[in-house]
Amino acid sequence: MRSAPSSLARKRVVVPTRTNGADPDAVFDVRAIFQQNHRDLSVESMPQFLLPRKGRFGLIDHEKMFCADLRTGPDIFDVRGIDRSAGALVIVRPDQYVSQVLPLDAHAELAEFFAGIMLPAK
Repeated sequence: MRSAPSSLARKRVVVPTRTNGADPDAVFDVRAIFQQNHRDLSVESMPQFLLPRKGRFGLIDHEKMFCADLRTGPDIFDVRGIDRSAGALVIVRPDQYVSQVLPLDAHAELAEFFAGIMLPAK
């Protein structure tokens, strides 16, 4: 949860970056892949974390949520061995290397994974 004191969204990166005044996903680019068909999802019921306001005009970024196309492509849940009933957190580096796959409720493990580069927010 973004409001939890240990949430990565409430921390800052140790290494110097261009994040002052940057968009919410300047450090972490969060994406969600849903099992349902896109017609079965309601944008209004999605968490604000997946609908950040960005850019000069504060427009909502609607490109944080995706639905797996099970008709024409490989099933990403089967390919990555992700339990459909439990879901997963997948940490992907900028070079597209999958660094870690964790259960959705593995908040402590996620925080520990990034502990070396994150500090509490001021």
